Amino acid sequence: MIERTLKKTSLTLDKDDYELFKKIAKINNSDASKEIRKFIETYIKNNQQTVMKLKIKK
Repeated sequence: MIERTLKKTSLTLDKDDYELFKKIAKINNSDASKEIRKFIETYIKNNQQTVMKLKIKK
């Protein structure tokens, strides 16, 4: 398993949408945090050109 450092953060979300999101995640044997992490990972993978540009600028 890949070891990673996790950072706690806060998001400003619509309360009702977030509650529904948590319920759906639970029904799917997951939780909101896992699903948000999956979204971020997919988003980064789908934007590799931008990732490469950002790495070059460093």
